[in-house]
Amino acid sequence: SCDFLSFAQGQQALARVLVDWPDGYRCDAPSHVRGQRVQDARLSLSECHRAAVVSAVCCALFLLLLLTGVLCHRFHGLWYMKMMWAWLQAKRKPRKAPRRDLCYDAFVSYSERDSYWVENLMVQELEHFNPPLKLCLHKRDFVPGKWIIDNIIDSIEKSRKTIFVLS
Repeated sequence: SCDFLSFAQGQQALARVLVDWPDGYRCDAPSHVRGQRVQDARLSLSECHRAAVVSAVCCALFLLLLLTGVLCHRFHGLWYMKMMWAWLQAKRKPRKAPRRDLCYDAFVSYSERDSYWVENLMVQELEHFNPPLKLCLHKRDFVPGKWIIDNIIDSIEKSRKTIFVLS
C-alpha cells in the first residue's frame, strides 16, 4: 500500500525486524506493480492520494463553473444565448410569410446598453441611406402584449436580413 511503501523506503529499522529486507519482498497490489520488488515499486501521487486528487478536480471544476457564471452575468451571456436560441428557432421554423410579404430589410438585435448608438447613429444612417433601408427595432415595431420571443421570431421571419450588434 502507499502507506507501507512510504514508510518502508525511509526506514532502515525494518531490515532488523524483517528477514531479507527489502530484496526478498515483492508487491502484491496494486496489479500494475504486482511481482516487482518493494524497493523498486513507485506509486504515483494520484494512486496514493486519490481522495485529494478527486477533491482538487472537483474544486477546480466548481471554480471554473463559478467563473463562467460570473463572466456570463457580467457580459450579458444569458441575453445573447436567448437571442441565439430565438434565431435558431426562427431558422428551423418553416416560413409563414412568402418572400413578397417581407416587411423589413433587416431586423436589428441589440443590447439596451447599445441603444443610444443603434437608435441615434446606425439607424439614422441606414434609414436615410439612398435607397433607404426599412429596419425593424423592438422599441417601435414589436406588437405590444405579445411574447418577446414570438415578437423576435416574427420580426426575423418578416425581415430579409438580421443585424446583431455585439459589444
